[in-house]
Amino acid sequence: MKTVIMSTALLITVAMTQCTNSSENRVSDTQDEIVEEIKDEKAEVAQDLRKLRDDINSQLDKVSKELEKGEVDARKDLDDLKERLTQQRDKVESELDQISNSSDEKWDDIQQSARNTAAEIKLEFEKLGERIDLSLRNDDDGDNLDRENEK
Repeated sequence: MKTVIMSTALLITVAMTQCTNSSENRVSDTQDEIVEEIKDEKAEVAQDLRKLRDDINSQLDKVSKELEKGEVDARKDLDDLKERLTQQRDKVESELDQISNSSDEKWDDIQQSARNTAAEIKLEFEKLGERIDLSLRNDDDGDNLDRENEK
């Protein structure tokens, strides 16, 4: 009888240990999956922001080249556009820094902030892109936007 009780106790102990190890393994696997998801999300958001920064830099180059020509009638408007593009790029750089320095625990807040900033900047960037194209087109046509604004 003693042997049966000891054997049963041993089996229960082994079974409980197996359950505990199995539960711990599942928890560990789930934590690993969450960490991997956060890492992937960070990479995705950072990639979107880097693309946006590259687009802004491209427009800045375009505006700067026109300003360097020295023949630009719309200089004041293009200088203003250049300043606004630079501010947008700085915001994007700030968000990229936050992403790279963020802990996994703070990721939800930073992710939302980065996505909101990206959406806001994309919208403004589209408007500025239209203004840039219009300014450059009017300059090519010989229209003087600075004089139009003074009237």
